[in-house]
Amino acid sequence: ILGDFWAVDLLSKEKTLRDTINQATGEMVLENFLRQSKEFWGDYILELVNYKSKCKLIKGWDELFVKLDEHNHMFSSMSNSPYYNVFKDEIEPWKDKLEKIRLLFNEWIDVQKRYVYLEGIFFGSSDIMNELGAEYNKFKAIDQEFTGLMKKVAAKPQVLE
Repeated sequence: ILGDFWAVDLLSKEKTLRDTINQATGEMVLENFLRQSKEFWGDYILELVNYKSKCKLIKGWDELFVKLDEHNHMFSSMSNSPYYNVFKDEIEPWKDKLEKIRLLFNEWIDVQKRYVYLEGIFFGSSDIMNELGAEYNKFKAIDQEFTGLMKKVAAKPQVLE
């Protein structure tokens, strides 16, 4: 068998072999990152904290945003790779999904902050209920909707859910 290997005259095919190895290595880098990213986000659990025995709120936003930005940047960089087209059909939907998750959580953090602020105002004093009855009732409905949503998040805290 070794004789057959040497008889092929690999030295004459060195450039073709090196090109093939380089392409396989480049494709492997993209494939590995894509697989690792899918596994990472498939396993990523939101960090939650109890809020006044009403619901759980998301915390750990900085880590979440850093990871989303890191992965989005890597996916954007992949488009410059000569091996990108091999994985384009897998990369593009995944990249879009992570960008949408980033946009969603940008809004979510804002809504959550406003909810905590307003919840303290509307439910912190009985005077507010008396003086701002209509607004209080609106906020009660928002409170039910928001806490209901957060209970669903607590039941399935995976980012992709």
